[in-house]
Amino acid sequence: MKLKKVRIKNFRRLTDVEFSLNQNIGVIVGPNAVGKSSIFEAIRLAKAVLFARMQDELRNVLISLGATSAHFFQNNFQIDTTALTGDPSQPLRVTLFISFSDEEIASLQESKSSLARNLSSILLGRSQDDPQFDLRAYFSTEQGKSSLENSMKEIERSLDSLVAEKSIEFFVEFANQQIQTSAPVNNIFVGFLEQRLSPDKAILSYFPADRSMPAGEVQIQIGPQDFKAQADSHLAHAGNKYGRLKQTIVNQAIVAGLQNRNIKEEFDSIFETLLPGKEFIGLNQKPTGLMTVLVKDIVSGRVFDIDSLSSGEKGLILSFLLFKTASVSGSIILVDEPELHLNPAVCKKIIPYLAQTILKDTDCQFLISTHSVEILRDAYETPEAELFHLRNDKDVSPVLMQDTASVREAIERLGVNAAQALTAKGTLFVEGDTDVALLEAAFPEILAGVLVQPLHGRAEVEKSIRELQIEEQKGSLKDKQAFLYDKDRKPSDLQSTKLVRVEQLQKYCIENYLLDETTLYDLIVQNSGNPPESRGAFSKDIKQIALEQLDGVILDGLLSRYRNLRVGVKKDEIKRKSLEEVADIQLEKLRDINQEISEFLAQKTWKQSFLIEFQQKKTDESLLWENDWKILCSGKVLFEGLRNKYQINVEINRFKVLVIQKLAQLERDDIVALKGMLNKLLES
Repeated sequence: MKLKKVRIKNFRRLTDVEFSLNQNIGVIVGPNAVGKSSIFEAIRLAKAVLFARMQDELRNVLISLGATSAHFFQNNFQIDTTALTGDPSQPLRVTLFISFSDEEIASLQESKSSLARNLSSILLGRSQDDPQFDLRAYFSTEQGKSSLENSMKEIERSLDSLVAEKSIEFFVEFANQQIQTSAPVNNIFVGFLEQRLSPDKAILSYFPADRSMPAGEVQIQIGPQDFKAQADSHLAHAGNKYGRLKQTIVNQAIVAGLQNRNIKEEFDSIFETLLPGKEFIGLNQKPTGLMTVLVKDIVSGRVFDIDSLSSGEKGLILSFLLFKTASVSGSIILVDEPELHLNPAVCKKIIPYLAQTILKDTDCQFLISTHSVEILRDAYETPEAELFHLRNDKDVSPVLMQDTASVREAIERLGVNAAQALTAKGTLFVEGDTDVALLEAAFPEILAGVLVQPLHGRAEVEKSIRELQIEEQKGSLKDKQAFLYDKDRKPSDLQSTKLVRVEQLQKYCIENYLLDETTLYDLIVQNSGNPPESRGAFSKDIKQIALEQLDGVILDGLLSRYRNLRVGVKKDEIKRKSLEEVADIQLEKLRDINQEISEFLAQKTWKQSFLIEFQQKKTDESLLWENDWKILCSGKVLFEGLRNKYQINVEINRFKVLVIQKLAQLERDDIVALKGMLNKLLES
């Protein structure tokens, strides 16, 4: 069997997501808490409802999801759907499109009688795994025979449809304390295929991220006492599989002996690829009677119990041993964060090992969630794998290399790699490192899970905005990108688009939002070798330090006209031109510049005019700066002036962080305004 499509509506964090699977390895990436694990839990719930392997499988799954209690049942109130739904007033629906192999269809066709008997039992309200000895009398009656005959016709109709379509749409819906499902005749097909398997194997197995590995001795049971525990560990009690490491190895050793299979080769394949330098020795019993699983360090020759491995290594061994031995052709395996407790060197081997070893031995299907850069990259580049990006509660989309190459280049030029872009809730670009530190210090809740990236300059910000908006127009850009940049003294005409959100500060830079005199005075007094005499003196000093910038601002503006003189020839001007033509073009530019400069120099009063113009501009600007110096001055320069005057004994950027944290705590107006800009940029 293969999962071909999954659709989930109103399950926990997931409002409505749908995705199709075309490869044997599907990898889902996305921000923390966006709902990756909820996808697995929804599939797990649907399986338990539609084709439970054990009679109490659904009950155990509901208990693990917090939707019912092992001890409380009262009338019709048996399932707390608020633990399962995002909106309890709306139905919860999980739809699974599953394809069947020719071998599976042939097996079902050969078992029509058993399937008909199972269907008749289900229509009587019996589980298909119930012993049917007590139904022998019923099936001997005319009513029972008629039921079997009708069930056989229903089975044959459904099998004819399956032969033609090769797939079935299964669904489960929770609404108003009721559970509705797809046709029982279809549901029993999957259940029947799994019922044939020994307890160590499963059609669908879930490997949750919570890997609690037991320390010390565990109870070892063999045979029928362990039958149900083995079967339950696949799905009903999925987390229990991690507590069964030694139990699983002992079971596999016994089964391998009975089947003439070499379990050492299976272990050493895992060690050689994923944990090189170790090999499996075998099982042994200590004088105390305790069971040990012996592993040898090849370099040192030391032999030790498998308990001495790290939790990550033990989880890896158990997982891959079960991948190899517990799956069959058609198994569907859900793996939540396989990189847990593992270093990157091991993570980068996981997808290749699954593709090159596990899938070759068993035609099964893996659905994996991850935050690992290595697993993400391998899923992106491995032909047997496909990558999905769970962006939000309504959007899970395939990541296709050919569709995103230009966007990837544009994003990576901004210093963000593919893994960061796909696993962050959003990306916010700012001008400098200090901006990152200040925003993250002031608004940790807003920026939780958001990647805040410095671009080192206003020019780079505007260039990047234009590049990404071009990609958006092409339809290549899929995710929102946000930009927050300084006003400086250059208002921008850039506008937000649907996916490229831009916001220009209303003041010179972020530091200008920190110029609260009361807070600054308090913190300077606490961190100064030369504190201000009084609050009144400080107010005069800070304003004076700001106004001292005015001369430089005016002078810079006057000199900019001369900086803009250009004598170089542009490439576009000399395309397909001969050498002589290029020389003529350059000479003409030099003559133009020479004439312009000559006109300046010919003015005997140029210097006097320059000084007069400077004074006039200063007079005009002074009136404006007198009132709006907190908006117009450079906050960065002002903080440097404060540091020098008052001998602030904290590194200046650290001091700014202290200021913005205090202002955020006090909810000052400027910080509230800054917060509003961030919320607007990052809103869904």
